[in-house]
Amino acid sequence: MKRSGQEEDTLVFFASDNGGERFSYQWPLSGNKSSLQEGGIRVPAVLRWPARIDPRQVSGLPVFSPDWTATLLELGGARPDPAYPLDGISLAGYLLRDEEPAERDLFWRVRGERALQRGDWKYYRGRSGVDQLFQLAHDQREQANRAEAEPELLAELRASWEKTNAGLLPYPTGS
Repeated sequence: MKRSGQEEDTLVFFASDNGGERFSYQWPLSGNKSSLQEGGIRVPAVLRWPARIDPRQVSGLPVFSPDWTATLLELGGARPDPAYPLDGISLAGYLLRDEEPAERDLFWRVRGERALQRGDWKYYRGRSGVDQLFQLAHDQREQANRAEAEPELLAELRASWEKTNAGLLPYPTGS
C-alpha cells in the first residue's frame, strides 16, 4: 500500500470481540472472556487512517461492537436499509470532527449475565442473580457495589435493561 500511495487513505481497524482468554491477565479489571464484567467487555480497538485521524490518540469513550458497523458504513458513504435499523451509532463525527456522540445506554446479555452502562454507572447481574451497581469512573474493578446506596438509580437502570431486553428475541438457552 505504501508504494501505491494508498496507505494515507486506507483505514485499518482492529478490535476484539470480548475479553482475554483463560490465560490472559485483565488487571486492573475484573472478569474475562464471555463475562459482562469490565474485563470481558472493555476491550481495545485500534484505528489507523493517516489522512483523516491524528496518530497516538487514546480515548476512553465506551462503545460496543455494533457502533463499528454504523461507523464503517458512514465512512464508506453507505447507509443502512431503513427496514433494518442498526443497533449501534456511527462514531464518524467523534473520530473526524470532534463531535460528542449521543448519550445512550449500552446493553449486554450473555449466558445468565446482564449489564447496562449509562455514563459512568453500570448495572450488572451475574450468574448469582444479585443486582449490582458500580460507578466505573471510581471503581473500574467493580468491587464497591453501590446498589444499597443508590436504589432509585439501580431500579432505573434495571428497568432500562428490562425494556431493551423485552424488544429482543429470547436469548438462546442451548441444549
